[in-house]
Amino acid sequence: MSTDPQSPAVRDPAAAAARDAAVPLPEGVALGIAHGVDAVLVDSPAATGVLLLDGAQLTSWVPAGGQDLLWMSPSSEFGPGVAVRGGVPLVGPWFGPGRDLARTVKHGWLRNIRWELASARREGDDVEITLATPEDAVALRGEAVFRLGAQLDVDLTLTAGSRPVELEAALHTYLAVGDVREIEILGLEGAAYLDNTRDLAADVLPEEPLRLTASTDRITEATGEVTVVDPVLGRRLVSTPRGTSRTVVWNPWDTLVTGMADIPDADWPRFVCLEPAVAKDGFVALEPGASHRLGVTYRIES
Repeated sequence: MSTDPQSPAVRDPAAAAARDAAVPLPEGVALGIAHGVDAVLVDSPAATGVLLLDGAQLTSWVPAGGQDLLWMSPSSEFGPGVAVRGGVPLVGPWFGPGRDLARTVKHGWLRNIRWELASARREGDDVEITLATPEDAVALRGEAVFRLGAQLDVDLTLTAGSRPVELEAALHTYLAVGDVREIEILGLEGAAYLDNTRDLAADVLPEEPLRLTASTDRITEATGEVTVVDPVLGRRLVSTPRGTSRTVVWNPWDTLVTGMADIPDADWPRFVCLEPAVAKDGFVALEPGASHRLGVTYRIES
């Protein structure tokens, strides 16, 4: 758990569960247990999904008749304060070690706290779940809205408290792929980027689809639609971001995965992280009371 002054304190889990249980739930939505922790479970004609209250972290979205968009590490840990490996971690209010490279808690505290269930509703076959940060998150408040249907919408709104905030945030999505060595990524052609495998060296991507061939951690100056073409699973994963200034591409490859206890050494080819973000020089300056929303729509094409 972060000790940063913006971070809310650890709360009574029994009291939090009681508040969640008081929220009316529509048909197809239930409170339950997934990965051994409290979760919102969705099972509608349009899609199934699993949303952890810890971190407001979506760990599964399966549209009707399809396969899961998301990869989850079989070695991930779960529980209060744990950074879960896989799904869609919410990153913020800083990215990585922060713009000053001095933060000791990587990627901020949004993913390390328990969120509260604010509402759940059905619109046709779609399900919309809203989670909110606890009341003691006074320096920065968050609202995360997940709409699960034939496509997946994730929107994160962050609001500054009584002090200005230089906000960095991201949706650190782990997309499931058949083999990361075989995919093509369309939509980043010619983008300037910072290479985090080379001490944030500045570079420019070639004017061609991106193919990963080694450990990759690139913060690209791209804000448009990005498509992952996956010939092994026979599908295209389309990411349409909003409210972003950067798109991050990450995979540890075999060279770095051996140092990561929560990813099996053999599993690195099974995912690529494609992250809509506001980060580095693309941060958002929030005055007290001001808000910023970033979001993304995912769809799976055959």
